[in-house]
Amino acid sequence: MAGLAAAITAARAGAKTTLFEERERVGQKILATGNGKCNLGNTAKEPWLKYNNPGFVRSILSEYGVNAAFWRSVGVKLFEADKRLYPHSLQASQVLNALRSAAESAGVETVTASGVSDKDIAPNGKEGYLVFSRPFKKLILASGSGAGIGCESYFAAMKFGHALMPVYPILGPLITDKSTLKGLKGVRLPAHVRAKADGKTVAEASGEVIFKDNGVSGTAVFDLSVFLGRLGYPAADLYFDFVPELTPEELKEELKEFPVESFVHKELARNILSMGNPEKLLKAYPVYRAKAGSMELAQAATGGLRTDEFSDMTLESKLSPGFFAAGEVLDVDGECGGFNLMWATASGQAAAKGALSGL
Repeated sequence: MAGLAAAITAARAGAKTTLFEERERVGQKILATGNGKCNLGNTAKEPWLKYNNPGFVRSILSEYGVNAAFWRSVGVKLFEADKRLYPHSLQASQVLNALRSAAESAGVETVTASGVSDKDIAPNGKEGYLVFSRPFKKLILASGSGAGIGCESYFAAMKFGHALMPVYPILGPLITDKSTLKGLKGVRLPAHVRAKADGKTVAEASGEVIFKDNGVSGTAVFDLSVFLGRLGYPAADLYFDFVPELTPEELKEELKEFPVESFVHKELARNILSMGNPEKLLKAYPVYRAKAGSMELAQAATGGLRTDEFSDMTLESKLSPGFFAAGEVLDVDGECGGFNLMWATASGQAAAKGALSGL
């Protein structure tokens, strides 16, 4: 997304632009976003507060943010639902087709199946950079992360002296101990989840929870994975509150009238009754030793190139002039709600505008 936004912006401004893509077709990772609905942004006030690096992203999000004009210009009509912005078609494929068409119309040269390695990129003195021995005055790295079907390309910046913050999968399932998951595979229900490490609550989230045979998933867990990922995934136990609307005292009274099965799925109720003390377990059902799921199942990653080595206005490298980075390849990640795609689009435009200066 960041690469397409940057290429379209640069080409429309008259710059000769080439987009290198490792896969056979550009932008395929977009198809997996928002469960195929492609949550493109969020109208939350002060959206930068939803990122791990709010100070770094603030200026760019203030200038570009949702940028409905950009989406209109590429033929994507937006609609808002609970502050989340989606294409009116609710189809990620329509967004991708619109971006590809806009890039082609703007004159972007696309080189697919390129498989760029560290040996294929080199400085070219005052002339800029070489990619596959082809000279370019400016270079924007918008390769994302290894999350989902993505590919890591941090080496392209690290060879110019940039440092990498530890990378962890986020917005994905968590792998846990199986001892309290018996019979729960496929069970889904709303809950408030707390993650505790060393006896302290380190993260919490609310939403849907989906139990799996080797861990947990769902929107609440995805949100929780963001906070745990930013902490480097400490050894954490999860506690699920299935009746957050009730105080412990109120629940105690309710249980005098209603059975446990009236509050949760029958399989979960069976586990709670076998473990004893339903008053406690309905408010704090334990799932132990949560850790990161696979990078392939994650929608994004936390960590990446150190942001203090790039301008927070233009995203130009402070170490290698003419080199820019945009999107998820930087140590920038957002919570659920369209924040990651919003940063991708905004940062792609910002990097392109920065690269255009001086041409």
